[in-house]
Amino acid sequence: MAPFTVSIECDYEGFWRYNYVVMGSVMRAGEEVDFIKHRSEVAPVGAELREMPLGYSKERGVKLVSKEGDELTLYIYVIPHTLPSTDSTADAEVFNMSLVVSHGSKVILKRQLEINPWSGDNIELRLNSEGLTKSEL
Repeated sequence: MAPFTVSIECDYEGFWRYNYVVMGSVMRAGEEVDFIKHRSEVAPVGAELREMPLGYSKERGVKLVSKEGDELTLYIYVIPHTLPSTDSTADAEVFNMSLVVSHGSKVILKRQLEINPWSGDNIELRLNSEGLTKSEL
């Protein structure tokens, strides 16, 4: 039995246009023992900012560590509050978020999540101590 560690990073220049939430239910022997969560909000949905807000930090990654468990159901929501600056879908390409999940000292999932710049994304992952068991990717 070991804790889960969830790390997310994004170096996309336009990431200031998005809020995101990471949360997960940690189970041990079929019982929930922990609920991890992180919310990074830049602006209210619909803000339609013209430029990056003053004081915005490009360091919006997160590292969450849970209590010891044997299963993790992880949810990642990426929500645009300001749409891309172009009306052309060809000029607003998919961007990546880096996700790494460990169980104890063992990396069980390492993936680049592709995020739609217009709609964001809703991601559900189910993992055990060996890795991915079910995915909505």
